[in-house]
Amino acid sequence: MSSTTRKHDDLLPAGPTGGDEPGPAHPEPVTTLVHAASVRYADRAALISSRVTLTHNELAARVTGLARRIAEAGAGPGSRVAVCAEPGWEHVVGALAVLWTGATCVPVPPDLNRAARWQRLAVVGARVLVTQPWLEERLDWHADLTVLTVDAADSAEAAGPVEPPFAHGGTLALIGAPEGGADPLILSSAAVARTIEDVNQRLGLTAADRLLGVTPLASERAFFDILGPLTAGGALVLPDDIDLRNPAAWIALAAGHAVTVWSATPTLTRTFLDFAESAGDTLPVPPRRFAVSGEPLPRATAERLRALAGHEGRVLYLGEGADPGIWATCMAVGDLEDDWGWVPLGGPLADRTVRVLSDSLTPCPVWVTGGVHHDDPDTAVPDAPLRPSAYLGRELPSGVIEFAGDRAARMWLNERPLNLLDVELALWRHESVAAAVVVSPTGTWTVAYVKPEPGSALSGEEVRAYLRRMVSPYLLPERVELVLDFPTTPDGRVDRSALTHNGLTAPHPHSEAGSAGTAGSVPALDGDLLKGVEALASRLLGVSPIEPHMNLLDLGATSVDLVRLATAVEEEHGIVVDVPELLKFPSLAVLVSGHTTSGTADTLHAVNASAPSVPRPSDGPATDDVLHRLQDRQALKDRRPGLRHDLDDAAGIDLAPEHTERIALRRTVRRFGGGPVPAAAVEALLAALRETDTGAGPHRAYPSAGGAYSVQVYAVVKAGAVDGLPGGCYYHHPVHNRLVPLTPVHALHADDHHEVNRAVALRAGFAIHLVGRTEAVRPLYGELAEQFMAYEAGAIGQLLMTLAAEYDIGLCPVAGLRPDTLVGALDLAVGDVVLHTLLGGAAPDPGGDAG
Repeated sequence: MSSTTRKHDDLLPAGPTGGDEPGPAHPEPVTTLVHAASVRYADRAALISSRVTLTHNELAARVTGLARRIAEAGAGPGSRVAVCAEPGWEHVVGALAVLWTGATCVPVPPDLNRAARWQRLAVVGARVLVTQPWLEERLDWHADLTVLTVDAADSAEAAGPVEPPFAHGGTLALIGAPEGGADPLILSSAAVARTIEDVNQRLGLTAADRLLGVTPLASERAFFDILGPLTAGGALVLPDDIDLRNPAAWIALAAGHAVTVWSATPTLTRTFLDFAESAGDTLPVPPRRFAVSGEPLPRATAERLRALAGHEGRVLYLGEGADPGIWATCMAVGDLEDDWGWVPLGGPLADRTVRVLSDSLTPCPVWVTGGVHHDDPDTAVPDAPLRPSAYLGRELPSGVIEFAGDRAARMWLNERPLNLLDVELALWRHESVAAAVVVSPTGTWTVAYVKPEPGSALSGEEVRAYLRRMVSPYLLPERVELVLDFPTTPDGRVDRSALTHNGLTAPHPHSEAGSAGTAGSVPALDGDLLKGVEALASRLLGVSPIEPHMNLLDLGATSVDLVRLATAVEEEHGIVVDVPELLKFPSLAVLVSGHTTSGTADTLHAVNASAPSVPRPSDGPATDDVLHRLQDRQALKDRRPGLRHDLDDAAGIDLAPEHTERIALRRTVRRFGGGPVPAAAVEALLAALRETDTGAGPHRAYPSAGGAYSVQVYAVVKAGAVDGLPGGCYYHHPVHNRLVPLTPVHALHADDHHEVNRAVALRAGFAIHLVGRTEAVRPLYGELAEQFMAYEAGAIGQLLMTLAAEYDIGLCPVAGLRPDTLVGALDLAVGDVVLHTLLGGAAPDPGGDAG
């Protein structure tokens, strides 16, 4: 079910951007389309099951007969009729008959207990219920409820002549559990009609197509499975209830009835692919049209689908269930970009509007991550508010919305938002992993459930060793469970709730490796070593206590402090620290992670031959271009190779130390002071970059090759971080000495920075980006252009760093920012290069974090 909410009062009005192909303003109701198909394709098969096969005319006759009985029971337009049926031909006839009367269909799962079942009927106000004969006898029903059955004994002839349906124009169906206080997913007749028409067209559905229906009626996807093929004149092939989750039965039905269309979740689709790929002659012609929805679609699954569909096939990834029209987004799966681990959400369906909005509900520029919102195409109110979905995304310059996360798969640790799908994506890329799900039972630690590829000898230790090189320590699962399969919800999604409750027991710190199918081992950190390192870190950093997994940068440590700490740990404890890993994932646990108890460290490095080894003190010096061993790095710095040592003892002219205080003012700040920065201070700092005319031409306070001044300066300000300056993106115009607003939403996001700088980016109130415009200097210096732009950016950075303290501003120069995140936010031109970034905020108190 969708996580769409009904709280409209705080949402942004919908904008004009919508689908590429506008649909009709008042589309024909889907029931009218089904009736038209029953006339045009009267003798073609419409519903195929093991017990009943109905043509379009026979199906319409049965639906008409049941609809008459529903109307006689007092239901019709404006009323709500419940349908409680196990998967089978009866649930199709029952749902269509309700829609035929103009009433709203309310699916009620038959596996609900009596209290929940009665409560749902009461909440939705249903007085009439349609069910199967055996469920009427087996389940208890309220005395005030009129119960009608779909009886297999009622032949099409006995049902009477086909009658046109009521012109359904209201709510088609209510999906979900409103009795629990949740907002139901509302499917409207008009929106569903547009969705069906659009998706049918994109898939190319015709009367020759047959869809295998594996979705129960209580899912919004079931209404496409029923109405999609029937409105096109095609057929719906239904497995028996007992075979609804039997992939062998799917393959047999697909082969026996020439199924051409598959519609399901990614989880069920992977199961279908496993069996289809191994079916051989059993499935000579697999389905060629695929509509996959309900969960994020991994790249690996999409590529397998494309291979099965062939060149003439069509694969659609349809976005999260979004009322009132089943789906809101669509991505035709073709060639995928190399950096796409998940298939993008794509663009809006016809007559739909989809936007990426910030937390303040303003549109995000391209490349900037925000919440995915969609419109309500049925509203008659101009500029109606957009509704939030559960997904996070970012719009690409092409207009495609890239999938960036799922709010349901996020956890918060030490005030950091962590995306568990990042761990899943890393696991998906392991060659021995068939599927993976990561959950957080308590919100403070995680469990990875991993399904190995058939025949692989994957172990929990190998998975953790692999993940240590792929994800932040904050995301490293405490437990790895190897499983044969995952629990699923009734409509075929991975049941994350069941996995979460299954993993409520926290792992024991000294748990041992389990066998296949049990929890993988969690290497236990050497307690004595960790205690000694914690004491040493507290002494060096001046803070206590320090938790093993706490990010040291959050405590005020700088990269210099981390190297000093690593040096001291090696000297006092005689161990080797993997400095690059420590700088990437700065915590005590990472610092000592290569030195675990009971020899587990050796096991971790031995389980995967491709794992990079950590050098031992007895090893020779590193031979690659970059020094990784701590003693080699420190020895290099101790030699001071940047100095002319041949001139150390040479006589010279001593200079006076007049500038000592000014040099001391230049400092790097990683932990800013409290409160916003006055706008006047930021404006005065940037005003130092203004251009003046000295009479000999334009002049600035920093040098530029040939006076080209090819480096542009941009400021990105968080809302409320600079008192008197609205949040957003600005260009500093040096000639007019003014800040020119570009976009009203800031583009200062921690996730866009290198891991080592994300804590600083979270705390920073603004950022100054130095961007080189290549076309301004390349005609003058050719291949030297980028080199000269770097010189100019360095001069600007030094000027700002020196002046910042005079205005009580702290600055931190950083590298590793994803340049593509600024292209849209700053409206950069082709060829512009992000050269340098300074993160800023209020200066810290004296003695604060600076270096």
